[in-house]
Amino acid sequence: MKDTCPIYYWAKETPEKIAIEAGSVKLSYRTLNRRVACLAQQLARKGFVPGDRLVVPAKGSLESLLLAWACLRVGVIFCPLNPAFPVTQQLGLAKRLRAGRVCQTESDNDYASKLTPITLDFREEADAGEPPALDGSQLCNTIFTSGSSGTPKAVLHRVANHLASARGSAVVIPVDQNSGWLLSLPLFHIGGYAIPFRVFMAGGRVILDGDPQTLPARLEQQSITHLSLVPTQLWRLLKAGLTPKSTQLRELLLGGAAIPAPLVVQMAFLGLTPKVSYGLSEMASQVCTGIPTAPGVVGRPLPGREVRVVEGEIQVRGETLFCGYLNNGEVDPALNDQGWFATRDKGHFTTEGALVVEGRLDNGFISGGENIQPEAIEQRLVDHPGVAQALVVPVPHPEWGERPVAFIDWHGEAVTEQAISAWVREALPGFMVPDAWLAWPPGVGFKPSRRQFAELARAHVNFAV
Repeated sequence: MKDTCPIYYWAKETPEKIAIEAGSVKLSYRTLNRRVACLAQQLARKGFVPGDRLVVPAKGSLESLLLAWACLRVGVIFCPLNPAFPVTQQLGLAKRLRAGRVCQTESDNDYASKLTPITLDFREEADAGEPPALDGSQLCNTIFTSGSSGTPKAVLHRVANHLASARGSAVVIPVDQNSGWLLSLPLFHIGGYAIPFRVFMAGGRVILDGDPQTLPARLEQQSITHLSLVPTQLWRLLKAGLTPKSTQLRELLLGGAAIPAPLVVQMAFLGLTPKVSYGLSEMASQVCTGIPTAPGVVGRPLPGREVRVVEGEIQVRGETLFCGYLNNGEVDPALNDQGWFATRDKGHFTTEGALVVEGRLDNGFISGGENIQPEAIEQRLVDHPGVAQALVVPVPHPEWGERPVAFIDWHGEAVTEQAISAWVREALPGFMVPDAWLAWPPGVGFKPSRRQFAELARAHVNFAV
């Protein structure tokens, strides 16, 4: 099944409507359509054919976004990588993709002839010609998983996955022609790659995140109506004095960490109740979305998604389900006989049918014969009014096997270890109270690595008798 490219559609319907804001640069749908058309023609002239893979170290620049949609029109598989990755790591990932060419929209690395660089003119325009169609069955992009529980895997998607994802998302997070969604997540993350689909399908605006202004100033001065954040970012906005009434915000989506109850209460009091979401790369972003009514509750499955829980493990399938993991030219569907994907996430359903996510099965550990799920401790910690974010990892213990150690990021004045221990003990069994407390390390990205935190904890904490 083929769909008309939404950029082309809106270029005909509302040609002067702004499609992308990138600092002082504003592209109308007409101009965006012409630039994407020209880039698609350039790719074709360079010999790219459907199914070819193009490596793009890309976070979220205008050039990267234009290239992503040009690849959609040509059928080239857009393979974004984190530009911050070392060159050796990028080359290793490119080798697994069997990609031979790279376009450096946001980097100037020397790949020592192992990847052939291509250059494109991102300002040139051309007529789109015949209405460009997006073939739903066409392979279109890869997203590398975080690798938090092993080697990063290349998640391979079809065009139809993203179209279905955007349509289902719009049921609970409406987007229209007056919407402006800040691209606050990188294109190499599924949450970032999904945003332009949601916006362009509705004829709205994608607002790029490269503006030198601070986020509070941008929210007060720009027409940002939709925003995706992790909880600690929202805490910082509130601490800076920002209120929803001083912005044009209509929709706020929280994810990436345990959602603090005090944060939800404060936002609701200010007139904007955030939504929470459960999603994964393998399902092209959102699976469930809803109002955070209790710890771990992420709402009901969105249209086009199916969710079930088997022996405590969340399994998913549906229109947004990926093609499989791409590795050295082979695609591993990674599904069971009924087409379900086992997420390795632990969860259950409420009596109302909402999904509750309890944490990663891989994160659980045993301490003195007791099962400990770190996310349960983290949720209790972030419910403390002074905690912005928390992460709990196991550290070897000579008597108990492993014991929990907690990293705390305080957004208010830090309390004593005795006080925070008592806070945890009020809601959880004594064996789940962390044995040591460490300060949140500097320079942590929006998605902390449990493996790195565990290594850091073991370097600072020694329970040897």
